[in-house]
Amino acid sequence: MSTGQGIATRIRNRARATVAISALGVGVIALGGCSQIDSLQQVSGVPENTLQVAIGYELFDNKVPVLVTPVCSENTDAAGGFTCIGKTTKGEEISVKATAATAATLTLAPGGNPTELPSGTLDYTMTIKVGDKQIYDGGVQAAISANQDGAQ
Repeated sequence: MSTGQGIATRIRNRARATVAISALGVGVIALGGCSQIDSLQQVSGVPENTLQVAIGYELFDNKVPVLVTPVCSENTDAAGGFTCIGKTTKGEEISVKATAATAATLTLAPGGNPTELPSGTLDYTMTIKVGDKQIYDGGVQAAISANQDGAQ
């Protein structure tokens, strides 16, 4: 084998090794993330998630010992509403009912037609009960704002 052929063979072998190592690295990264993908959720902006953030603040503020964090689902009885169920460490049920506020209207120009503003995620009102005791009845945005320490 000539020197040129020997160098070409070494370059091909190194290229193969580099490709194999790269593929192995990508596989390890992909598998390493699998256990974490299911736990990734949007922090806010989706009604259920925004609601759960507000519920978490109120449960913490009221020193409720949570065993199962309330899980929210759409309430089929009330359009745009949610029902959330969880459990305390003492076995008491945590129940939350949330309803969307009605859309507001406003006139942008004198004598103009009223424009309907859609109700947003933060316009929801919620009632939180732990067992038979009601611990919160108010707006979702109010619960979030109260826990921002002045941040807007």
